[in-house]
Amino acid sequence: MKINLKQITSGIKSQVAEVKGNLEDFAGAAGKGSFSISAGSNGISINANFNELLEKTKSGTILNSPLADLYDNSKVKEPLQFPADLTDEHYMIFTVKNRVRQSRKDAAEDLTIRNIVLPIPSNLQTTYGAQYENSDLGALGAASAGRISGGQLSAAGNDLSDLISSKINASVGAFKSGDTDAQVQAGAPIAAAVATAAAAKLGGGAGAALGGAFTGASVVQGTMLDEGLAVNPHMAVLFKGVDMREHSFTYKFIARNAEESIAIQKIINAYKYHMHPEYAAGSLAFKYPDEFEVSFADAIAGNLYRIGTCVLKSMNINYNGEGIPLFFQDTGAPVSVEIQLSFQETKIITRGDLDSGLPEPVNSKKQGET
Repeated sequence: MKINLKQITSGIKSQVAEVKGNLEDFAGAAGKGSFSISAGSNGISINANFNELLEKTKSGTILNSPLADLYDNSKVKEPLQFPADLTDEHYMIFTVKNRVRQSRKDAAEDLTIRNIVLPIPSNLQTTYGAQYENSDLGALGAASAGRISGGQLSAAGNDLSDLISSKINASVGAFKSGDTDAQVQAGAPIAAAVATAAAAKLGGGAGAALGGAFTGASVVQGTMLDEGLAVNPHMAVLFKGVDMREHSFTYKFIARNAEESIAIQKIINAYKYHMHPEYAAGSLAFKYPDEFEVSFADAIAGNLYRIGTCVLKSMNINYNGEGIPLFFQDTGAPVSVEIQLSFQETKIITRGDLDSGLPEPVNSKKQGET
């Protein structure tokens, strides 16, 4: 590190001290940077420029990093990366894909358009969901599902026969005793049956009125109430399907210089461009937006989860990432930008997806290993 000290005396009342320095091979980074610190009657001013240092660090990193293949593919647009000096292996790659056909007879092929490399966000999580609903099977449905045995059906028939017999005996006894209330209660099932037959004969409004006054369903409900019984609906939990997984990532980008401001804007523009459709057949149809394949760095992928092919459903951008307006004086670009990306997978997950194709965790040991 080289530091040049220069003192400048200006007048009698004020004195300004200025320190300038150059950074060479600082912290093992190849390249140069510069800084200056000045102090005077108006306070202390600090100015630094690490552009050249960061650029050299970026160049050296790319050549030796696992991302080198992304920069060596002439058929794909230049990757977008933030920060430029992303040196560790804790990153994610968002690969933009587009389905193309050489002709209408050919099958669609996935064409890689570009790659976007970002650090691992702080909100890295996933959710697995299955859809179920409660349903009333009824006695016949329960029997079909094997939840009611033949013995249970036989016992239910015997109980029903005993109940009918007791009601008939009660009706006979009520008419013999002359008990009017008991006659009405015991004769209700008979009245319901007669009313139903008469309604069928009469038809029209009169038949509907007569049938509504004496419905068999109401009589059954009243009888069950009197006996203190309720029909078992034989509820069951039915599987309906699997939720489409969704993934949300939140990033806060803080630019250290104008170059990083441009990189942030390029990344935002890329996501906006690839998530939207374009017109087809004039304006009568839409051409589908591009899809995304999201993957983790190989060094950490085995301990995380795999993400299927996704579409970008929404992107929220906050250009005041710190809660106050902060902009570069020279360019007017925002200093801190926060973006929220919401993806949804295009296919459901089954056991076959979970049992095959997953990399082995780097710290796992197979049975028998020590």
